Amino acid sequence: MLRRIGLSNFKCWKELDIELAPITLLFGTNSSGKTAILQSLLMLKQTARGFDPGQHINFGGRPRDYFYFGSYQDLAYSHQTDRDISVSLTWEKTGVILSRRDGAIWVEDPEDHFNIGKTIRYDVEWRMRNGIFINKLAYSTIEDGQPIESYWLKYKEDGSYALWMTGWDSDYEVGGFPPPQSCFILPSRKDWSFPVYSLEFQQLMTCLIYLGHLRGYPKRQYLWTGSKPSVIEPNGEQTIEHLIASSRDDGALLREVENRLEYLDLVESFDVKPVDNIERRYEATATLAGVESSLMDVGFGVSQALPVVTMLLSAPEGSIILLEQPELHLHPNAQAALADLLLEVAEKRNLQLIVESHSEHIVRRLQRRIAEADSEFANPENIKMYYCQPGEGGATIDEVDVDRFGQISNWPEKFMGDISGDLHTMLKAALERRSQELEIVGSGG
Repeated sequence: MLRRIGLSNFKCWKELDIELAPITLLFGTNSSGKTAILQSLLMLKQTARGFDPGQHINFGGRPRDYFYFGSYQDLAYSHQTDRDISVSLTWEKTGVILSRRDGAIWVEDPEDHFNIGKTIRYDVEWRMRNGIFINKLAYSTIEDGQPIESYWLKYKEDGSYALWMTGWDSDYEVGGFPPPQSCFILPSRKDWSFPVYSLEFQQLMTCLIYLGHLRGYPKRQYLWTGSKPSVIEPNGEQTIEHLIASSRDDGALLREVENRLEYLDLVESFDVKPVDNIERRYEATATLAGVESSLMDVGFGVSQALPVVTMLLSAPEGSIILLEQPELHLHPNAQAALADLLLEVAEKRNLQLIVESHSEHIVRRLQRRIAEADSEFANPENIKMYYCQPGEGGATIDEVDVDRFGQISNWPEKFMGDISGDLHTMLKAALERRSQELEIVGSGG
């Protein structure tokens, strides 16, 4: 699980350092930096899994990339290319790692490699000088909040790299290292090798799953190829294919998705079923008011919620899911019920959820669940909320303080719009209007 994320000179963030929880909610006005936080993770993931693994930053733009960042100038804070861009991540180690020996994949215990603590911190810093290069690449292992060992690869002005090590009997420097192979692989020499860190980083990136807010329209029919997809695409593609595979297997996922759509009060029933004799083409249907219709012919909110629900119920346990505006096109009751689903999958399926949202109804339901204390999991330690705002000195972020009674002690100004202000103004206007009407009646007008 990700524990912290830090950014420096990344898009609208001059500086950012926040703690993450099993459920982390990012709120704020438009262009306040919420999405940029998610994008920093997506940039690392698309760089780590890219066709060219030696590329220091994959700015995207290819069909399988998550986001197109443009250029270094577009990415840098205030578009100033003389600024170093950096990202730091802290996460709990994955427990086991995959390594390649003699052409085979082995599962190994990280305890066999160096002094790996329970937590790993990763830092990378890019610089633009006649091209992009890595100025710093570092890993640290942490136990009980204290660093055990740290390895810092630093660029030197003569064009070479040196490795600084801390946590030994004394800190010291080893020169003569080649440039890093990528933004996450420390280079090796005959006397120094660091495979465990890059493998841990790759495992972390594998755990990241993303669903964007631009989810595609449903189709009249879906072609079944016989292959079960392993992921749901960022635009929701492959959702129905997941459910078709479930219908041809034990149907457990399909029935669970149907139950959750019912709980969200979006459908009375939901199904996917073949429309030809050879079961190659399928139709997704929803029943409302006793009438079964194609998914294309019911409210748009059903098709928009379907990828969210399916991903939450089918993602591998231990996944880190990045969600953008999961509440889109849902009525208030459904948004509140969605908050219950977020809580349930985070606890029972061991999912970490980082959610960018504008939904007051999700906030209110989470406040309620914390106050009710029916679940030990629903507490302020497991649910963190942050409010982002744009500013002349860069975006700012404030943690929303929620106590164990579900009360917010530092409700940000216009956190969910100006509802209280609107109600006060409406009441004042209504009283003034009523007073004027009574004066007219009293004067005989």
